[in-house]
Amino acid sequence: MGKSSVAPRAYLFILLLIVFLCLPQDGNTGGISTPFTEAVIKDLSVGKNYTIGQKLNRQLRVRNKGKSPVELKMEVMVPSKSELKKGYEPIPDGSWIELEKDYFSVEPSKNAVTDVTVTIPRDRRHLGKKYQAYIWSHTVGKGKLPIAVGLKSRVLLEISEKERDISKEFAGRYDFTVLPDEVLVENVKIGKICDIKKVAGKVLELRNLSGYPHIYEIRSISAKRTGIKVENGYEDCPQADFLTFDKSKFGLKRKRKRKVKMYLNFPQKEEYAGKKYVFLIRIRLVEEKFLLNRYLRLYVTTSGES
Repeated sequence: MGKSSVAPRAYLFILLLIVFLCLPQDGNTGGISTPFTEAVIKDLSVGKNYTIGQKLNRQLRVRNKGKSPVELKMEVMVPSKSELKKGYEPIPDGSWIELEKDYFSVEPSKNAVTDVTVTIPRDRRHLGKKYQAYIWSHTVGKGKLPIAVGLKSRVLLEISEKERDISKEFAGRYDFTVLPDEVLVENVKIGKICDIKKVAGKVLELRNLSGYPHIYEIRSISAKRTGIKVENGYEDCPQADFLTFDKSKFGLKRKRKRKVKMYLNFPQKEEYAGKKYVFLIRIRLVEEKFLLNRYLRLYVTTSGES
């Protein structure tokens, strides 16, 4: 390819970059806008989860102000030092912030809406700290809007200086158990779906021990996200969604129980063969004002054959 064909492409790229950088970043960018420009969440406790919708009565809402549908993506970003608000540090890990949904097809005059969950790992180093993160909402440059436009929502987290015994705040109303405490599955073949009940005889059994009905969510997450250490000889799971469940959200009446099946599905890739992984299973009680979690470990050894 000659220089004459490269130059026009370079100029076009620079022009598109200038157009993007010149777009305003105040919550009203091009064809999308949001009232969620900043959220300050105070008095957070280590080892606890919060949803911004419950704590501040605010969900992340982005509106399509254009006349054509758009594809919208939301991503959590760690800010650079130059973007920090005075008194705040960059969030140590973007995985602390979880979006209920992060990809949308938005019709004209409609909103993309998601709840935002914040997890503070149980680590005393975070006591008294103030952290900042961004959620970047942007189009993906498809259809009639070929130039991607985006805006940032600032999330400010203020963690309490004292560690609280969260269990004492619930006074038995939200008691539940999950068995077994841990599960070991060996010789899992990659490239095939593994039914853990069939190969190891194990299912999860969740019991609502309280006198009240509750809603529960079950999902697989990485150890890195929770701050839980991985034992020697094992690695954190490569992708949390390699582990799935036949029920991910359900209600339980008082004093009732529910069994949940687990499935592993490693892609057919040599890199996953002959490895030892830990998956964390998070069982979450969903309440109006807080989220209460239990964790158990799934130890997996994959077959050396691909």
